Amino acid sequence: MSAVGAAVEIDAEDLDVSEINRRLRAAIADGATEVRIAHPKGRHNLAVAVPGDGVRILAQGNVGYFVGALGMGPAVEVSGNAGWSVGADLMAGSVHVHGNAGSSVGASIRGGRVVVDGDVGPRAAIALKGGEVIVGGGVGYMTGFMMQAGTLVVAGDAGDALGDSMYQGDIFLGGSAKSLGADAVQRDATDEELARLRALLEPLGHEWDRPWKHVTSAGTLWHFEKEKYELWKEAF
Repeated sequence: MSAVGAAVEIDAEDLDVSEINRRLRAAIADGATEVRIAHPKGRHNLAVAVPGDGVRILAQGNVGYFVGALGMGPAVEVSGNAGWSVGADLMAGSVHVHGNAGSSVGASIRGGRVVVDGDVGPRAAIALKGGEVIVGGGVGYMTGFMMQAGTLVVAGDAGDALGDSMYQGDIFLGGSAKSLGADAVQRDATDEELARLRALLEPLGHEWDRPWKHVTSAGTLWHFEKEKYELWKEAF
């Protein structure tokens, strides 16, 4: 039976992860535009490396680590909490967690968007290479470490070493950072940047009217200079 244009439900109650993902891929191949995964029960590696522009995948409950990682187009949603590495290495599409998440949210994504409505652990958006990572709450230490491109938005507070050793890209912080990382600098967001943040956050239902700060790289670590060896030691 064809699933073209239809919503398909996968009851994951008694299925292992391989079978869940096999059925998910089969439904998309058959033309389903929405796939609901019932009873995910904290399983890891759901909807990993799945293609499918215009497809919505909804995990109806808590999930484990790596949900939506390596995604190539679908819009993955989690109506609960998630483990670490939400949407890691995302190429296109989106992953949206309507709860809290663990460490390394949005690590190394190249495109698309990763959203967590609540709080996340340390090392969010490390080695970011493009796309957008949006956190509605706070983040842990070393968030934005070695960031190379893209945009990170944190509505709440950040732990130690925010933006440590970042090369390029933009971090917007709505709260305060316990400390900035090596070579990271902070200033008030401009009116143009505030308008950009409003356009990003309002459709998500996130509060955008905050005292936003813009964190970027000072560029000091782009080239090694022996006179700045102490700063390099601090970074690495």
